[in-house]
Amino acid sequence: MRKKVFDGVLWGVTFLLVVTVFLMPDTVPIHWNASWQVDSYGSRYIYLILVFIPIIIYYGMSLTKYIDPKRMNLEKRKKTYRLFQYGLTVFFLILVAFFEYLAFNPQYEGEQLLILLLAFLLIGIGNYLPKVPQNYFLGVKTPWTLANEYVWKKTHKVCGYIFVGIGVIIAVCGIFHFPYSYIVLIVSLVIMSIVVYGYSYFLYRKNSQNIDEE
Repeated sequence: MRKKVFDGVLWGVTFLLVVTVFLMPDTVPIHWNASWQVDSYGSRYIYLILVFIPIIIYYGMSLTKYIDPKRMNLEKRKKTYRLFQYGLTVFFLILVAFFEYLAFNPQYEGEQLLILLLAFLLIGIGNYLPKVPQNYFLGVKTPWTLANEYVWKKTHKVCGYIFVGIGVIIAVCGIFHFPYSYIVLIVSLVIMSIVVYGYSYFLYRKNSQNIDEE
């Protein structure tokens, strides 16, 4: 029943977002520079691509859940998977609505709000990432996390802390209008990717050596 309600709300909101696209001016802003100034305009129909991203994410995650070779793991953690599915869908609905608002109000200083939305997303993901079971579509998928469940769990626990840490830093940057918030975000995510990738390899090698010694 809850799923049917969410499906109905999703399609209803999507319909409203589609209608809104046709109410936009023919030419709308499609890109903002680092100073949050519009530096590119295009057709309003480009926004139709954004409108359907939440639906693609929602039903895409429904599909991958059933075709994943490790779907039994996901079945054991249904609530966690649904939380990610609903959470990501709602986040992108809000993001689409935000950009549609900018199409009508191109001079609105929306940088701070966007930064805070991204920070909230990172903190939310970080809190629940350690609960994600081993699978092929959601989570930190390196050759070593997929090969070893112990490595998967340890890597996701550490990655969860890192996500929350980055989210808090980005939130502070947004609140205090730090001028290089996006650079901090991108650099932090790149560093995190390198650290997590290396950490999963280190854990796998260490665990393999312990097994060999036994």
